[in-house]
Amino acid sequence: MASIATPIRCSGLIAVALIIRSRDGPRFVFHYPPRPSTEASQEERLYGTELDESEVEESLLEEVGSDESDLEDGGYSLPRHNRVEKEDKPKLKNHVVELDLEGDDHYDKPNGEHVVPWEHLFEFDTTDLESILTPSRAYHKKKFEMSLDPLIFVTYPIHIREDGLWKKKKPKKAKKSKTEVSEPGAAPAETKSIEEEMKDVSLGEKPGNASEDGDDHGGMTMFNAVFILNPRKDQAREKIKDIYEHVIKKFNKALKHAQASANYVWKESEMMLSMKEKAREERRPMSWLWNEILIKSTLAAAIRDVYLAISSDKIATVRFATKPPLDLSLQVPIPNFLMSLPTSADKAMPGLLVTTANPLVDEEGNEDPTHLNKHFALLLLNDESKIVAEIQADDTDLSEPLIECIRLCKPTLSFLQVAQTNAVDLNSLLVLAQHLIYWRRAIAIPPLHAREMYIVSPNCDSRKLPLASVAWKKAFPLAPSLPGFLAALSAAPRPFKNFAPSKDHRPTYLDMVAWLIRGGWVTQLRTFAWILVWPEIIYEVQYQLKSEAIEKSKKGAKSQSGSSESTESTDESSPEKHSSTDPSAPLTTEQVAENARLERLADKLAKEAAETAADFVKMPKPVATEHPSINNAEHLKHIPPYIIKDPHKVSHEESLYIAALGKRFTEPRSKECWTKFTKYFNGCEALEMIALQENRKRKETWGILLSYHEHLLSCKHW
Repeated sequence: MASIATPIRCSGLIAVALIIRSRDGPRFVFHYPPRPSTEASQEERLYGTELDESEVEESLLEEVGSDESDLEDGGYSLPRHNRVEKEDKPKLKNHVVELDLEGDDHYDKPNGEHVVPWEHLFEFDTTDLESILTPSRAYHKKKFEMSLDPLIFVTYPIHIREDGLWKKKKPKKAKKSKTEVSEPGAAPAETKSIEEEMKDVSLGEKPGNASEDGDDHGGMTMFNAVFILNPRKDQAREKIKDIYEHVIKKFNKALKHAQASANYVWKESEMMLSMKEKAREERRPMSWLWNEILIKSTLAAAIRDVYLAISSDKIATVRFATKPPLDLSLQVPIPNFLMSLPTSADKAMPGLLVTTANPLVDEEGNEDPTHLNKHFALLLLNDESKIVAEIQADDTDLSEPLIECIRLCKPTLSFLQVAQTNAVDLNSLLVLAQHLIYWRRAIAIPPLHAREMYIVSPNCDSRKLPLASVAWKKAFPLAPSLPGFLAALSAAPRPFKNFAPSKDHRPTYLDMVAWLIRGGWVTQLRTFAWILVWPEIIYEVQYQLKSEAIEKSKKGAKSQSGSSESTESTDESSPEKHSSTDPSAPLTTEQVAENARLERLADKLAKEAAETAADFVKMPKPVATEHPSINNAEHLKHIPPYIIKDPHKVSHEESLYIAALGKRFTEPRSKECWTKFTKYFNGCEALEMIALQENRKRKETWGILLSYHEHLLSCKHW
């Protein structure tokens, strides 16, 4: 049985269609499934609703019956990204052979009109759809989206170039003499642009192959693989964006490359159209025709495979029968973990790992899908030998590096530790690990450790417990039973090393934890903290601020009086004043009023300063006690404790609190690390990761953190 669980999701995809435009006008070539339904998918279930037990039991029984895994006992068979899954092939064939369609036959209307079953889709005539789904050149290689409520048609139209070719021909370079030196950096830039456009297509094209570009005898000017969706209204934008970026765009680009290199799309379309025309004349049933098309046309089979895989959130692996063959892998990435439990309005994802440990966060704390945290570890989602065998069978340029990455990476070591231990390049290791994670062969988790705490996941799929127990017993025959072991973990959180009978058993017990995390049965209980400022510290900072304010006001009064005297002397010494102003002349009304106002303000400020100074003198001087948390002095009772939520964004007063706390620690290590560790006390960074991020020994780090415990508000959750 697989210990990894697949989340129940729904892509919203209900059909895929191929439409072309030639000299004869637009043509609706093919669509799959033949009779798509607009009803909501049965996989669109809400959290807490009843799930189909028969589906779960059937899939689990198939997995338990296999003996291909040593660790997981018939582990989850992951899809391979360069060929169709073996276990899916018979399902696909059965799906085609056993077509039982409503409205499968031809019939004649009372007026004698011949009705062909495949010329209608979703109550629309295909002649109408082919006209509106072949947009003008203005939409060439751009997103085209059309809504016919409740259906949404999304595509990436491809038009032929103005010069009648499907891709720009490279100018033939003149042969350079041996003495001529090429410009450095020119070729790599060109190669990079080509690789970026076709990075998801494995061609295996050999130099010197003849191209049939431009040899389009049918005069095809554009083609369009249209994906038809019916997602939930509140999820429509997100679903459309995901499937467009990861599937629609790449699939149409791959077809463009196949058309440019081998006239593939037109040849396949011409064959399907001729088969449809012949079946129309012979009044063949739609089920018979679709079976024949899927057998003879590799493009139709590719459309079918893409629909079946993407609609069930699997990896689509297709091959276009060009020369050389073109392999393509497509998927809509699925989440590897949940940071919070689904609400009553969300879809159920039972068995998916629940954790706030996000490996796709950069050094500044921002989420970045292209960045893999070097302090995380790699956990394979299947038996290592099975994954290695699949990669060896792929026989690509990445096969050997991927196998080496799998051999080196362990769930107990971070990527940085693996790179340092084996003297390998860290960036290359992270790239290979991201490849394994993207293709659903592994996940990134915080490194496993015997001193960590692990609890039963609140999102575990308890319906699978009976069958999981069989797989558990087979993988770990000498271990306690799975229900008993999960019950022990649920009793009281404590370091995992306490469950191992001896120190020699710890590696085996860590393998058991890896098995349980892989299946979503357990999750790590992590520690989070905020800085807690006690009244004694608050009073100390307030006393300091008031003292500084009084000193500042005294200095300000002295400087103000000095400046006023200098101003008067300057005014009196001015020749203009002597000439125009008579000292004996009476003051004007405005001057008298202004002088009176200034005197009142000065008196008020002096009075306030005197009152503040008097109050300050009455304040008891702050006394630093050994334990501020239990200081019950009378002058502190009206001051509540204060929590600093985010040390990255603190006010001036909060920064003084942190500085005052730093002065309280007597141990040199604690005082030295206080300013370094405060950035982790924001309620988001797990304390268990500090040792890895600061490159310190775990025992030493926890010793320092324990010296801070009085000034931290901590909690534990996943």
